[in-house]
Amino acid sequence: MMDQDPERDYEEEDEADIPLGPQMPIGIVLARITTVSGMSFAAAFAIFFLVGGIWLLALAGLAGTVIFMGLMFFIERGAETAAHPGYPGESPDTSL
Repeated sequence: MMDQDPERDYEEEDEADIPLGPQMPIGIVLARITTVSGMSFAAAFAIFFLVGGIWLLALAGLAGTVIFMGLMFFIERGAETAAHPGYPGESPDTSL
């Protein structure tokens, strides 16, 4: 009776109904990759130097980790603002 697999039809319809969100600018994507990678390497160097007993370099690695973490929060705040214009000062929607 059925010529096609019902799951296949469901999947095709399901994919077509998914609304795509706004595309993230490539600059924000690259900034996210850079900050996460930098934070990871700085933390790894800090741990490596702590185990080795080289305290000043370990502190420098820890400082780098904190700097990259701050950059990550700053970039994410900018990405939220770009994705939602008017945020955080937008007025609440009272049309309900």
